[in-house]
Amino acid sequence: MQFSIRRPTLPSAETHPEERLYRRLDVSSWLRHLNNSGQVLEEYKLRKAIFFGGIDPSIRGEVWPFLLHYYSYESASEEREAWRLQKRVEYQEIQQRRLSMSPEQHSEFWRKVQFTVDKDVVRTDRSNMFFRGENNPNVEIMRRILLNYAVFNPDMGYCQGMSDLVAPLLTEIQDESDTFWCFVGLMENTIFISSPRDEDMERQLMYLRELLRLMLPRFHQHLTRLGEDGLQLLFCHRWVLLCFKREFPDAEALRMWEACWAHYQDDVFSVY
Repeated sequence: MQFSIRRPTLPSAETHPEERLYRRLDVSSWLRHLNNSGQVLEEYKLRKAIFFGGIDPSIRGEVWPFLLHYYSYESASEEREAWRLQKRVEYQEIQQRRLSMSPEQHSEFWRKVQFTVDKDVVRTDRSNMFFRGENNPNVEIMRRILLNYAVFNPDMGYCQGMSDLVAPLLTEIQDESDTFWCFVGLMENTIFISSPRDEDMERQLMYLRELLRLMLPRFHQHLTRLGEDGLQLLFCHRWVLLCFKREFPDAEALRMWEACWAHYQDDVFSVY
C-alpha cells in the first residue's frame, strides 16, 4: 500500500519570494552554467537554481555527480574524464578484493553482508523499467555495487535501505563505477540521507522533535503524553532514512532529493 500526501497549492504569500523565478535546469540552462572548459562558473548560483527549479531527467546523470561530490565544480571536462578513468581502476581493485577473499573470509562476508544484499536487490524498484523482468542485468549491477561498497567501507557494511538509495542513482547515471562513487559521496557528504546507524538516525530525529515542538506544539504535547515511545517517532524512521522515497512517486521524491543535495539554504532541509 502506498500513501500520498496532498495539500492545496500554497498561496503566494507563503512561498519563497524567489520560488517562481527559476525553471527546471535543462540542457541549455545547464550549459550556460559552464565555461568553455566545462567548469562550473558559479557553484552557488547553480545550486540555487537546482534548489528552486530541479533538474531535467535528461541531464541528471551529468549533474548529479557534482551534487554528490564525485566531480569538483572547478574541474574541467578533460579533468573529469581522467578522474573517471582513475576511479574506474580503483573500483575494479575494490571488486577484486571481494572476489579474491579466502573461503573463511567469504563465508563471513556472506553471513554479514551478501545474504541480506541478495534478498534486498531482487525486491528493489522492480516496477521501474530499468530493473523489471527476470535476469535483468541491472539488478546484478546494483548487487555488485552494494557488495563492493561493503568491502570499501567495512565499518558500515550493508544496511537495509541502501538498495533503495543506489537504485535511483544507477537508473539515472547508468554506469557502474560512476554510480558506486556517487553512492560513496552520498553516504559521506550528505546529511538528509545519512548512514543508517543509530547515532545518525537519532540526530535527525532530534532535529525533527525540536521542529515539532516549535511548529506543532499541540502535536508535540500529544507525543509527550504518550511517553517515551511517542517521542521515538518510529513512524518517521523510513521518511528520514530514505527521504520519502517510498512515500511519494519517484518524480516527486527525486525532486526533493535534488533540493536537499543542493545544500542551498540548510544542510537539514529534508527535516523541514
